[in-house]
Amino acid sequence: MRKTVIAASAAALLALSAACSTDNANVDVEGATDSVASAVDSMTASGDPEKSEASGTEDSDAGSKSENAEGDGTATTTLTLADGSEVEAPAGIAEKYEEIRANSDHLGAATGGATEVAGGQMMEFEGGTLIQNPDGQAFLVQGVILEKYMEDGGPSGDLGFPTTDETPNENGFVSTFENGEITFDSSTGEATVNQN
Repeated sequence: MRKTVIAASAAALLALSAACSTDNANVDVEGATDSVASAVDSMTASGDPEKSEASGTEDSDAGSKSENAEGDGTATTTLTLADGSEVEAPAGIAEKYEEIRANSDHLGAATGGATEVAGGQMMEFEGGTLIQNPDGQAFLVQGVILEKYMEDGGPSGDLGFPTTDETPNENGFVSTFENGEITFDSSTGEATVNQN
């Protein structure tokens, strides 16, 4: 809504400025004022402060929920990429993204769409990767632990899908997976795979 009002105000100033610089200023000012008022009315006609008729969308990083293209009932949510374009994200990934964003901005924007892997899905973000298992649960894997996990084959590898988000431990961080864990030692900067 603020963007709409600011844009309308700027348009009004430009129109009035142009109108005042002509010989027939009174008529032009009235015409410009009417045009600006009409534009503002059409931009704010919806009455929804989050929507503008000019864009037709909500001012949000995560958009509307919808069914996927296959129509199999799997819910998806539209996420906005860093470049402003939009992609569909599986519901589990979108929910985890919103959960993380509620506490921190470190994950950043999505860098592309979700990819299918081993019956689940992965979606990369500026600060890590969200991985959704076949049951629809998503977990964050990031940094050196993510690098090691992907070297080991990711969800298709021996470790399988993540079962928790990365959590701090006495020496750094740990991420647990179906068949083991990866620990990151902050003093050495190295990650170690420990399989079950």
